[in-house]
Amino acid sequence: MDTSNTLKRLINQLYNPLLFFIPKSIIPLSELSEFRNIKTEEFFNTIVLLSENNAAEKVLAIKDCTPLLEKASILNYNTITLIDKKEDASSLQFSTLLESYIMHLRFYTFITKWMNENVTFQCDANKKIKGYFQLQADCFQYHKVQIENKFSIQIIPNLNSAEVLTYIKNDNVLLLKNVFKHQEKLDTIEASPTPKSLKKIGSRKPVLITDEESMEFLLKTVFNSN
Repeated sequence: MDTSNTLKRLINQLYNPLLFFIPKSIIPLSELSEFRNIKTEEFFNTIVLLSENNAAEKVLAIKDCTPLLEKASILNYNTITLIDKKEDASSLQFSTLLESYIMHLRFYTFITKWMNENVTFQCDANKKIKGYFQLQADCFQYHKVQIENKFSIQIIPNLNSAEVLTYIKNDNVLLLKNVFKHQEKLDTIEASPTPKSLKKIGSRKPVLITDEESMEFLLKTVFNSN
């Protein structure tokens, strides 16, 4: 496997599975109009699990979180892969791979810690579901320490809002930009000459988000920790 494909697989393992939510409280009231195409009561403060094939499903019960039980093993696989790659790749290839991986690891370590610290104040869910945010944050923290020890480096996970936004904008993996199963804009659907049968099928699932522009605006204010 070449370095590029290795990196893609490692990154996929970082965010798959991932438990997350988008908090409404940090969005200024004056800017909520930007989300007029979103059912905000369903979109914000809703715990969602991003799982296989980038499928994002609302967490309704504790059983929905069980894929996270594999997170520690998945991240450990990443460590082993990096160790093997260090032996097989050239110094330049490996240093480039490790540098890119650390950038992503910093992001997820920071974000999962932030969500764990704030989920109690943002979301309405039972304590067992909230406990999975702790598990997730612990997994990333342990993995960070493991990478530091194995490769004799120091990773500083603290990020400011500008760094978070820069990461999201430059990331080639469609994570937070495109995690929801979204349909076309409601007004586009209504305006198009779509057969009634197809319209009915498209309306079976709630539209949580309608376009990437709204999501990008949202991400500018999410996790705004300086």
